[in-house]
Amino acid sequence: MCEYYSCFRINSFYVNFHGRIDLDEKCVTLCCERGIKDLPGVELRNTGEETVESFIALRSKVIEEGQYLPTDERTYTNGCQKCAVYQQKEWGGATDCIGYVNLSMYPAPCNAKCIYCPTYKSDFDTFAQDAVKIGYERFFDAIDYMIDNNMVKPEAPWQISSGEITIHPYKDRILEVCEGRRCTFLTNCLIYDESIGNILSSNPKSAINLSIDAGTSETWQQVKGVDNFCDVVENLQKYHKQCQQATQITLKYIVLPGINDNEQDYMGVIDIMKSIGVKKLTVGRNTTTKYTITEDERKKLTTAAGKLCMQLKENNIAFDINAYTADEQNKVMFFTDILSKKGEAMHGN
Repeated sequence: MCEYYSCFRINSFYVNFHGRIDLDEKCVTLCCERGIKDLPGVELRNTGEETVESFIALRSKVIEEGQYLPTDERTYTNGCQKCAVYQQKEWGGATDCIGYVNLSMYPAPCNAKCIYCPTYKSDFDTFAQDAVKIGYERFFDAIDYMIDNNMVKPEAPWQISSGEITIHPYKDRILEVCEGRRCTFLTNCLIYDESIGNILSSNPKSAINLSIDAGTSETWQQVKGVDNFCDVVENLQKYHKQCQQATQITLKYIVLPGINDNEQDYMGVIDIMKSIGVKKLTVGRNTTTKYTITEDERKKLTTAAGKLCMQLKENNIAFDINAYTADEQNKVMFFTDILSKKGEAMHGN
């Protein structure tokens, strides 16, 4: 086994429909890392077969470059070389079957106004435009080609993150694609959707994910731009009642230093998690600043994340910090351990 440049997304064969499908954009990509130009991708073609086969050919070239070409002779992996997860190590063989599908195509509507979200917003009139209709038909044609030709692993996760699914004009077609699959719907829970609730109750492989980002009404309104925190918690509890198992509700907390990194918000989220039996939290970050963050901002971020992880640890709640770079993860855990030891000393342990 030899060392070469790659990442887990390339080797596991990720397919991301990420970006504007009504423009001449490379919106079928291997990842959706933000803040990096020239990431490898292809445009939607006239047929699903053309789209998928051109994407497969692109991935082969990306793998080839990582294995054989010096970094200064790259064509397809120029963007990859700027990415924190693209590394030289022993990766093993790359799979030929698609191992992950992310549906994050736009235009798509959203009824929240998250302060960290730079995504193109659209109203419902947008979907009457011919370019948008054609884009969605090409997208669904590509998905159908992948499914009809058994190109996706049966156990592959599907992420549904195209705007807000509960108000998406193509919601029914998206739900049909996801039927029986290991799918996670990213929703802001502003609306309870009975169709998604029924999927949770009938398919134990399905889940919802809420980026909750606050544990108090005041901070929720500041982060999300809407004043309905109590309604959201109530909708979350409704979804929870529909689930066959607690793992079907997943939560993320995007740490925003100076905004939602206080004890009231941290403990508020922990109390909500305990009330519905959620035992793990994804500790996130504003991905739009991942590659432009200053060292001072990084210190504030890792410190704030460390405080949250310490609170989770004290309350026997698991967490992951995969959104952070390896160096940042070390800093977060270092600070978490320091705070935990201080807490133990204060309690006489």
